[in-house]
Amino acid sequence: MQSRVNTSGMVHFLFGLMSSRATGQVIGLLAVLTIVWFAGQLIGLDSSQKKFIAMGVVFSGFLLFIFIRWLWTKRSGDKLVSELASHNGGSASEVAEIQEKMQEALSSLKASHLGAGYRGNTALYALPWYMIIGPSATGKSTIFANSGLHFPYANANDMHIQGFGGTRNCDWWFSDQAVLIDTAGRYTTEASENEEWLSFLSLLKKYRPKLPINGVMVAISISDILTSDSEAICQHVKLIRERIEELIAKLGVIFPVYITFTKTDLISGFEPFFNDLSDEERQQVWGAYLLDESEDQSIDSAQLFEQRMQELYQRLSDQRLSKIARERNLHRKQLIFDFPNQFKAASHKLTEFINLLFKQNPYQEVPWFAGVYFTSGTQEGTPIERIMAGVREEFNSVSIEQKQETITKSYFIKSLFNDVLFKLQDLTRGNRKQRLVQRWFKGISISAGLASIAGIFALLMTSYTSNQILFSQGDNLVNKLVENQVAGVSYEQKVSDLVQLHEHFEKLTAYEESLPWYFIFGIYEGDETLNVIESMLITSLRSVFTKPFEAQVSEKLQTLSVKWQATNEIESKNKLRQEYYMLLKLHLMLAKNPEQIEGEFVNSILLNFWTQKLQVDVKDPELSQYITSLKSIVSFYTSRFGEQLNIPGKIDFWQQNPELIEIARNDLATQPEPEPLYQQIMTSKAAKKKSLKLKSLLTAKNRKIMKASETVPYVYTKQGWREFVFPEIQRISALASSGDWVMGSENDKGESKVDQNKAIALARSIRSLYFKEYAEHWFNFILSIEVADFNHLNEASLSLAKLSSVQGPFAQLMKGINVNLQLADKPQYSNANVSDSVSKLVADNTQGLALSTLNIKKVPELESRFADLRRFTQVPVQGDSEISDFLKQYLSSLSAFHSDLKSIAGNSDANSKAMDFAQSLLVGDDSNSALQASWIVVESQIRALEPETKKALEGLLKSPLKAGVKSIMTVAKEQLNEDWSNQVYAFYNTGIRGKYPFSMSGPDAAVSDVSEFLNNQSGLLWVFVDEQLKPFMKLKKSKWIERQWNGIGIGFKPDVLKGINRAYRVSKSLFSRGSDTAGFEFQMMPVPQRGIRETYLGFSDQGYRYRNEPEEWRKFSWPGQSNTEKANLYAVNSSGERLSQEKNGPWALLKILNTAKFNWVKGTQYSATWDLAAQNKDGSSKKPVGVKFKLKSSRNNGIFNRYTLTSFSLPEHLFDTGQVSVSTLTKEKL
Repeated sequence: MQSRVNTSGMVHFLFGLMSSRATGQVIGLLAVLTIVWFAGQLIGLDSSQKKFIAMGVVFSGFLLFIFIRWLWTKRSGDKLVSELASHNGGSASEVAEIQEKMQEALSSLKASHLGAGYRGNTALYALPWYMIIGPSATGKSTIFANSGLHFPYANANDMHIQGFGGTRNCDWWFSDQAVLIDTAGRYTTEASENEEWLSFLSLLKKYRPKLPINGVMVAISISDILTSDSEAICQHVKLIRERIEELIAKLGVIFPVYITFTKTDLISGFEPFFNDLSDEERQQVWGAYLLDESEDQSIDSAQLFEQRMQELYQRLSDQRLSKIARERNLHRKQLIFDFPNQFKAASHKLTEFINLLFKQNPYQEVPWFAGVYFTSGTQEGTPIERIMAGVREEFNSVSIEQKQETITKSYFIKSLFNDVLFKLQDLTRGNRKQRLVQRWFKGISISAGLASIAGIFALLMTSYTSNQILFSQGDNLVNKLVENQVAGVSYEQKVSDLVQLHEHFEKLTAYEESLPWYFIFGIYEGDETLNVIESMLITSLRSVFTKPFEAQVSEKLQTLSVKWQATNEIESKNKLRQEYYMLLKLHLMLAKNPEQIEGEFVNSILLNFWTQKLQVDVKDPELSQYITSLKSIVSFYTSRFGEQLNIPGKIDFWQQNPELIEIARNDLATQPEPEPLYQQIMTSKAAKKKSLKLKSLLTAKNRKIMKASETVPYVYTKQGWREFVFPEIQRISALASSGDWVMGSENDKGESKVDQNKAIALARSIRSLYFKEYAEHWFNFILSIEVADFNHLNEASLSLAKLSSVQGPFAQLMKGINVNLQLADKPQYSNANVSDSVSKLVADNTQGLALSTLNIKKVPELESRFADLRRFTQVPVQGDSEISDFLKQYLSSLSAFHSDLKSIAGNSDANSKAMDFAQSLLVGDDSNSALQASWIVVESQIRALEPETKKALEGLLKSPLKAGVKSIMTVAKEQLNEDWSNQVYAFYNTGIRGKYPFSMSGPDAAVSDVSEFLNNQSGLLWVFVDEQLKPFMKLKKSKWIERQWNGIGIGFKPDVLKGINRAYRVSKSLFSRGSDTAGFEFQMMPVPQRGIRETYLGFSDQGYRYRNEPEEWRKFSWPGQSNTEKANLYAVNSSGERLSQEKNGPWALLKILNTAKFNWVKGTQYSATWDLAAQNKDGSSKKPVGVKFKLKSSRNNGIFNRYTLTSFSLPEHLFDTGQVSVSTLTKEKL
C-alpha cells in the first residue's frame, strides 16, 4: 500500500506543540519580558522596581489579550451551536432537542491537541472542521463510523447528532480531534436544495470567518463510476465541481480536496486479495497523495494521478504471487490473481472521471486536490468484473456468483483521517480574491513592521547620536573658546566663539523646558553640562564685555564732561544732555545702584556699544540672526548681576568712579526741557491704546452714511486726557522737578522733594505742546469725514432724510466732537498709572497742582482755537434745543433739498425728472432751487469762520449736497447712455465704424451714411448733441468741454469729448456751412518735375492734364457730377513709360490723396508729392519718379490731413458702465 504522509506520533506531537500558536505566544511573551529586563535602562527603566512594574504591565496585557480572545471564541462557539441547531431542525421542539443533544455531546469534549485548554462550545469553535460531500448512498456516514476516531459523546450508541426524519440537513460528528460534517447527499445532486446548501455555507462563513473548514472529502461510490457511461460521469463531475466552487466562493477559502472512492470492495477480487491483512494493515492509507508534486499547480494533477495509479497497479501485481501462494481455495486464487487486472481495468473509468474533475476552468477557481484514496466500509453487493464480463457476454457464458464474507471489515479508513486529513489541517488558504487581499495585507504588515523596527532603531540611534553630537558640540565650543582666548585671536573671533557657545547654551536651556522628539527615549544628558557652559560664558564675558565697555563708559563720561564745560550754549548742552544722563545712569546701575537696574534700558545701551565696536549695522537684514544672538548675550549678561551691592551675582559689579559721578551730576543739574518729556509721554506703551474712529461717534444705523479716512489717537481724546495724559503730565513734571537718584538729589532718607514752581512751569509748557497737536488731530479728523456716495435715488432720499434729522448722523457727530472739545482743565483721575513713590511726592508737595481736586474749568489752551467749531457742536445753554443754532440752520436747508430729491425719486418717471433737474442745474436755470439755497447757506455759514475751522467744515457740510447731486447725475447717465446707444452708436457702428475714410483698411462707407450722420444741419450725431448733450457740455474756443456745477459734472468718459471734438473737425471739413451734403472745393496746380513729360490727376468728370506748359490754379469740387467713381494719377517719363495709380469708389479722390506726402506751405495751401515707379522685366521696381501738385482748400479745414478722418471714433457708452438704473430697483419706502 502507498502512503505519502507517515510520521511517528511522538514526533508529530512535538512538532505540533512547537508550531502551535500558544507556544509562539508564550515564546513571544518571554522574549518581550527578557528585552524589558536587559534593555530597560535604555528607555528610562534604571531600577529593578521599574523593570518589574513594566514586566507586570506586559504580562497583564498578555493575560488580558488571552482572556478577550477566549471570551470572543466562546461567544462565537455559543452562537454557532445555536445557529447550527436552528439550521438543522424544523419545528421549535426539534430545534430544542437538537440543541440539547449538541450540548450533551459538547460537554463530553474535554480537550484536543489542536485546541488545548478549550472546553465545550469553545472547543467547537477552535477544533478543525471537515466536510464530506457526495451523492446519496455513497457510504459517507460509513466512513465516519469506521474512522476509528474517538467520539466522546456520552451516548455511545449515538455518536453523532442527526436531524430528525433521517439525515435532514447534516450529521455532526464530534471527535476530540475535529468536527466532521456529513452533508446530505441531496446537497450534491439536487438543484432544488441549493438555497438550503448556500444558507448552510453562509452560516459557516459567519461564525468561522477566518477558517470555515479545514478540508473537504468528496465521497464517490466506485460502482457509480464503473457502471456509468461518459455522459453520466460528466454529470457527476459537473455536480461535484459546482459544489466545490460554491464552497470556495461562499467561504472565501481554498482548502485541500480529498477524492475518496468508497465501496472499493465492489471491484472483483478485492476481498480475497486483502483478506489476509491484519487490523493494523487495514487501517493504513491506500491511494495517491498529489500535493507533494502538484501543490504549486505546475504539474497537471490528472496526469500525476494516472502515474500514481500505475504505481498502485504495479505494487498490487508485485504482491499477488505471495497472496496466491497463501490461499488454499482455487476459486479465490483465481480472484486474487485477477484483482490487479480488474483494478487496472477500473482505473480507466476512474482516470476518465479524475481527468474531467481536475480539468482547469478559466471561469472557476482551480480546486486544490490533495489526493485520491480508496476505502471500503462494509462488504456488501456483487463485485464488478471489468474484464471477463465482456468475454462471457460474447460466449453466452454464465458468471459464477462471488460470495462475500459475512463478517464485514473496514479497509483503509482510519489512517486516512489521522495521517492525511488531520495532518494537513493548516493547508487551507484564501481564495483568489482573499489571497490578493491577504498578500497586500501581509505585504503592508511586513513593511509596516519592518518600518516600525527600522524607525525605532533609527530613533534610538538618532537619540543616542544626537546626545553624543550635543556633548561633542559643547566640548568643541568650550575648547575652541579657551584656545582662542589663550592664542590671542582678534576681538571679532572671540565674539564669534562666544556667540556660538551661547547659542549652544540657549539650546540646552530650551531643552530643559521641552525636549525634541528624538530624545523621547530618555537618552539625554545635556543638562549635566549647563553649569559648566554657563561658567565658561561668564568667564569669557569678563574679558570680552565687562572690561572694554566699563572702560568705554568711563571714557565717554569724561569726553562728555569736557564738551559740556567747553560750551555755554544751551542748545548745545541740550544735545549732549540725553546721552550724558543715560551714560551716568548706566554707570550707576552697574557700579553703585544695582537695585535700580532696568533691563530694557541697560540692554539697549550695551547692545549699541557692542554693535559699534563690532562695526555692524543693526538694521541690516542679512545680520538679523547675528544681532539677535548679540541681544540674547546682553540679556544673559545683565540678568546675572546681583540685586544689592552686598549680594553679588554671577557677574561682578563694575568699578565705581566717584569723581566722574560727581562731575556728571554737577554738569546735569539744570532745568529739564519740556519737549523731550512730552515725547516720552506720547511714545509710552500706555499711550498706544485703540484710536477713536468715526463709527464710535455714530449709532449703528448711521455708520454707513458717513466715512472717514482718519482716526483720533487715544491720547488726543477726552478719555485719554482724563485717564492718561493729564496725570502723566503731572507725574512727569513732579518727577522732573523733584530729586533724582541718578542726580543724587534725594534727602538723607532717600526721599525726593518737588520744586512747586518748576513743576507748574514745566507742566504748562508740556500742556502747550500737547494741546497744539490735540487741535490739529481733531481738525484733520473732521476734514477727512464725508458723506458716502449714494448708489441710487432711493438710497439718496433715505440717507438725506437721516442726515437732515436732529437725531441723525450730523447731530450725533457734532455731539461726539463737542464732548472731546470740552476738556476740564484739571479733571479727576486715578493714580493707577503713577508709582507709589511719585504719587506720594505729588500728594505731599504739590499744593498748587491740586491733582486730586475736581475743577470744572475748561482748558484755556483750546478755548480760542475751538471757538468757531463750537458754533456747530455746542448746544445753547438756554432753551431745550438738542443741537446748535448753526447746525439747526444747516439741517433745515438740507431738509429742503431732501424734499426736492424725494419728489424726484418718488415720481413715476424718475428718470426724466432726474434728467430735467441735472440739465437745469448745469445750465444754471434753477437759481431758486432748494439745492442752490442750501449751498448758499453753507457758504454764508463758513465764510465768517477762521481758516482752520473753515477748511475742516467746508467739505463735511457740502458733501451731502454733492452726494445728492451725484445720485441724480447717475440716473441721468443711465438715460443718456441708453439714448446714445440706440440713436447714435447703433448707426455709427453699422454705417461708419471701421470703414473708409475713417479706417484706411476698411471697406468704403456710403457717402449718404456719412452725410446722414455727420452733417451740420440734420446729422444724427449733432442732433443728439443739440437736443440731449448741450445741457451737459458747451463749445468753448471751438472745443467741446463738460459743464460743471461747483466742480460736479455729468462725468463723461474722456473718449466721448475727444470723439465729439474730432467729429466737429470732420464735419467742418466735409460739409460746408448750411449744407447737409458732403462735399468740398479745392484748387490744384501742378509743379513741373525733371524727366516727366506729362502729368494727370483726375476724378469723376474732372481732371488736370499737364504737359509742361505754364502752370495755373484750377478749381475742383468733390464729389463730381459724373456717376463714375474713379480717380486716376499718372505721369509719362522721358522714355515714354506711363506710371500710374488708380483708385475706385466714392472716396477714390481721398484714396489718391492719402497716398501722397503732404507738406503745409501757408494758410490753406499744401504741396502733395507722389512717388510712382515702373517695374523691370524681372519684377523689381525701378527708381521712382516724383509727381508733385500744389493744393489749396477753399476754407480752413483738415481734408488734406489724413489724421483728421482716421482719428475719428466714438465710444459705445458715454459713461463708465456699472451704474445701477433706478428703474430696475425696488422702490423703498421714502
